[in-house]
Amino acid sequence: MQNFRAGLDAKGRRLASAGEACALFSALSCFVFVFLTGLRGGGGRSFLLWDCFAVRTAGGAFALCAALTALLSVCVLFALTVLRYVRFLLGKSKKDSLYFCYATFAAYLAGIMLFAMCAADGTYRLNGATVAGLCLGGAGTAASLVLFLTAKKEGGREAASRYTSGAFSLAAVLMLFALFSTGLVTDGDRRGLVWLYQGPSLPDGGTAAVLCFLFLIAFAACAVLLFERLLGGIAQRRKPTCLRAVLTAVFASAAALCGRYAAAPPDEMRLIAVWGVPAVIMILSALMLAAVCADTFYARRAADNTQPGKRG
Repeated sequence: MQNFRAGLDAKGRRLASAGEACALFSALSCFVFVFLTGLRGGGGRSFLLWDCFAVRTAGGAFALCAALTALLSVCVLFALTVLRYVRFLLGKSKKDSLYFCYATFAAYLAGIMLFAMCAADGTYRLNGATVAGLCLGGAGTAASLVLFLTAKKEGGREAASRYTSGAFSLAAVLMLFALFSTGLVTDGDRRGLVWLYQGPSLPDGGTAAVLCFLFLIAFAACAVLLFERLLGGIAQRRKPTCLRAVLTAVFASAAALCGRYAAAPPDEMRLIAVWGVPAVIMILSALMLAAVCADTFYARRAADNTQPGKRG
């Protein structure tokens, strides 16, 4: 595969190197702050990622899986990021570490979502360290995008379509992360799996909670793959995203539906309180998928029109 930077001028290559450095800073921030992930509540209460290893309940099993997934995914992706960066510097790879950097940031976001899905109780908020990790990681990623866009000076309708679709789809994925982080609806509030299932085993109907969590992990994995592909498509060049968008939308909708029935809210609750968040999740998933598919269709049509013999 051709090195993306080979087509840039000297100034563009310097800007691209600075952009990769910002992305590496983002990945490093995520690697450091994932170990400090936690929630804080009133009265000095807190629930940290490491507390997931100490909960001995049915809900604690979900929290343990969420914590392990968050830690392992960020650590493994950061290690691959460093490996790819070293290989690129030594000339053993034509690909830089940008996509792995973006994947590490996305895995950090997904890990926070999984943790909050288990630990949310309606009063907890992200602690200072988690907010700092989000700010530093987000700032590094944003700076990286700006530098790469400046380096390649790309224009035209195809690029405008890719940038618009990518920005909208990225925003939709971030909103999905935020919505899942609120937990499941109960008797008017939203609570995490740790607080919903405090017994030694799951109650009758607990299958819905298991399916919800499994679909949520599948959604997180697909969302990370989609997130890094969308960011990379904006920063460097277009790559196929349609299949990843389909899987992300399907697993998000499935997790939302199972989550609706896992908490078993009272029958007298208003319909909007029960179905509000799941409905928004499914609508966002559909809109995100439509944006990606529309952009893919436009790109293929534009490519066909530029082929020899297909111009008017």
